[in-house]
Amino acid sequence: MQWFGYAGKLLYVNLSNGNYEVKELAPEQAKKYLGGKGLAASILYDRLQPGQDPLGPENLLVFATGPLTGTLAPTSSRMIVATKSPLTGLWLDSNAGGFLGRELKFAGYDALIIEGKSLEPVYILIEDDRVELRPANNLWGKDTFETHQTLKELHGPDYRVAAIGQAGERMDKLAAIISEARAFGRGGAGAVMGSKNLKAIVVRGTRGINIADYQKFVDYVKEAFNEVAIHPDTGGGRNHYGTSVIYSFINEAGVHPVENFRKGKFTGTDTINEEVLRSKYYKKDKACSSCPIACSKLAKVDEGKYQGKFTEGPEYEDVWSFGAQCGNTDLGAVIYAEYLCDAYGLDATSVGNVVGFAMECFEQGALTEEEIGYPLRFGDTEAMIKTVEAICQGQGIGKLLAQGVRYASEQIGKGSEKWAMHVKGMELPAYDPRGAFGMGLAYATSDRGGCHLRSWPIAQEVLAANRMDPFSVEFKAEFIKSEQDLIAVIDSLGLCLFATFALSLKQIVGMLSALTGIQEFNSGEKLMVIGERIYNLTRLFNLREGMAPASDTLPERLLTEQLAEGPAAGQVVPLDIMLKEYYTIRHWDEAGRPLPAKLEELGL
Repeated sequence: MQWFGYAGKLLYVNLSNGNYEVKELAPEQAKKYLGGKGLAASILYDRLQPGQDPLGPENLLVFATGPLTGTLAPTSSRMIVATKSPLTGLWLDSNAGGFLGRELKFAGYDALIIEGKSLEPVYILIEDDRVELRPANNLWGKDTFETHQTLKELHGPDYRVAAIGQAGERMDKLAAIISEARAFGRGGAGAVMGSKNLKAIVVRGTRGINIADYQKFVDYVKEAFNEVAIHPDTGGGRNHYGTSVIYSFINEAGVHPVENFRKGKFTGTDTINEEVLRSKYYKKDKACSSCPIACSKLAKVDEGKYQGKFTEGPEYEDVWSFGAQCGNTDLGAVIYAEYLCDAYGLDATSVGNVVGFAMECFEQGALTEEEIGYPLRFGDTEAMIKTVEAICQGQGIGKLLAQGVRYASEQIGKGSEKWAMHVKGMELPAYDPRGAFGMGLAYATSDRGGCHLRSWPIAQEVLAANRMDPFSVEFKAEFIKSEQDLIAVIDSLGLCLFATFALSLKQIVGMLSALTGIQEFNSGEKLMVIGERIYNLTRLFNLREGMAPASDTLPERLLTEQLAEGPAAGQVVPLDIMLKEYYTIRHWDEAGRPLPAKLEELGL
C-alpha cells in the first residue's frame, strides 16, 4: 500500500544467527498505536514472553519512530527505545531527540527490533536496504565519544550513531544509550544492548517521506512554528537558558530536593542557577533535527579545578542530581560529572540520585569510610566526583551503586531502604512532591517508575500564572490521567514534549492528518483514545511481569516526613486519596487492574 508519513516497514535483526527480516507495518497497528511508544508497546506485548530475564537473549530492544519523525514539523526529531527494564523489571521506554530517528525513517523503517545475542561484539550497519552486522571487537572497551568518532571516521559524518560505553558493556543497570550526545537515559536500556554484545547502531538513509496533502501539511507546520516562536517558554526562556530555565522557580517553590530529599530548598543558588549557567558556562546553542527551540547548550569550564571540562548540557535534572541532591555548589563539578556519565554511558539523573543516597548512608552510619574508601558527606564536591568516577569505572563502591538505588539499599541494609528515593526501582528526578501533590501521583502511577515525563503537573502546580493549588488533591487524578494519555500520544508521534507547551491538540491533529491522510487521526478526541489505549497496554505489560499493585506508591520519606522549611513546610503527600480516585477515573479495579469493560472499549 502507499504510506504517507510512515515508512511502512519494520526491520527485525536477530543477533544470534546474524539474519534480518523486513516486514510490512500493518495498517491496523498504525491506526491503533500511532508509532513510537505505542508501536513499541504493541510489539513488546505481542512478541516478548512474560517473565524473561531483561539481560537474557530473549529480551527485545525496539527503536521506534513516530509518523511525524523526520518531517518538517517543529521538534519532530524524537524516537524511543523500548524494552523490559533491567533496573525495574518492568516496561521501559526511553526517549531521545537528535538525528537518529530521522535517519532510521529515511532509511525506510518505522522501527528496528533487535532480538537474540551475538557471540562476539558487533554493531548494526543500516544503509537503506543494506543491513549488516559488523565486528566491534576494536570498539569494545571504548567510551561513547571514542566509539562515535571511530564509526564516523569509518563510514562518514552523515551516518548517525547510537552506542553504549563501558557501563553498558558491564550491563550496569543504570547504563544508557548515547546518540551523538543525546541520551536514551533512564531504566538501563544500555545494559540490554550490552547483554546482546551490541556496541552500536549506525544508520544512513536517503529516502524521503511521502505526504498525503502537502500544502495543507506545510500550512499547519508554519502555524506550529509560529506558535513555538511566540510562546514565552519555547520561543524565549528555554531557548536562552536551556532546560534549566525553571531552576530558580522550582527552588523558590520549595520543591527542589536537597540532600536526598531531606529538604526542599537549596541555599547554594549564588553559584548554581540558570543565570550563572548562561553567563559563565554556555558557549553555544544546539538544536535537534527540525527544532527551533535549541534548548541544548554546549557548556565548558573556563577556570578553576575543572577547567577545560565540557558537556552538552548540563540538563536541569543533572544540575539538580549533581548539585542540590549531593549538596554541591560547584557548577564545574556538575559539568564534569555529566560529561563522565555521557562518556561511559550512564543515566546522569540516576547516578546523582544514588550518590546522594550513598552520602546519606555514610552520614547515618550504614556505609563506613572503610567500605567506601573515603568520607562521603553532603557538600564534599571532591568525594562526589570520586564516587561518580567509581560508578563510571565499575570500581569499589561504584560497582554496587551502578546497579541503582533500590538494589544498593537491599545490599547495604541497616535501614537504608527508607532513604532509597525511587518508585518501582527507578530513581526519582528533581521535584519534591510534598510541595506539589500532583507530582506525587504522577510518580506513583508512571508506567516506567519514578519519572516526571509521563505527567508533569509541576507546570500547573508551580510554574503557571494561574496555578492549581499544589496542596490540594482536587482534580489531580483527572489531570494526571489526561496528561499521561496525551504524553503517550506525543511520545508515539515523534514530537518533543516541549512542543506541547506551545501547541494545542488541534494543531497537532492538523499536521498529523494532513501528513498521513488517515481518518482515524482527524480529531483530538480520537488521539486521546489512542493515548489511553497505549497507557493501558503498558499497564497490562507491567501486571503481566508481576508488578504488585502496592508498588503504586512513593518512598516512605515523602509520605511520612514533613518538610521543615520553605513554602511546603509541614507537608507530606496524601497519596492514598488521589490514587483511589485515579483508579476510579481510569476504570481500573481497587488493585489497579484495568476492568474488562475498559479493555473491551479500548480494543485491547
